[in-house]
Amino acid sequence: MYVKRLKDDQIEQIIQSISDVDAEVTDIRRPYTDPEVTALSQDMEEHYVLHDYDIEGFEFLPDDATTIYRKKMLEFFGIDYALNYLLRK
Repeated sequence: MYVKRLKDDQIEQIIQSISDVDAEVTDIRRPYTDPEVTALSQDMEEHYVLHDYDIEGFEFLPDDATTIYRKKMLEFFGIDYALNYLLRK
């Protein structure tokens, strides 16, 4: 719902918030499912899958990644994002 509306620059901001401010997004795939992102950070390739309310990281994901991710999504989509999360069934 929300994640599919993310623009490439917003995805890059999310990855830089979670991984490293100098991380470079090298590939964004938008299959029928949620976006899959590849980034280069400190000479290491990292892979992520973004969901509406969670992020999956396959090499490294900090403990507070979900909180950081949701704050960025709230910044991009506003209060409706938070309300949908709280009231979803």
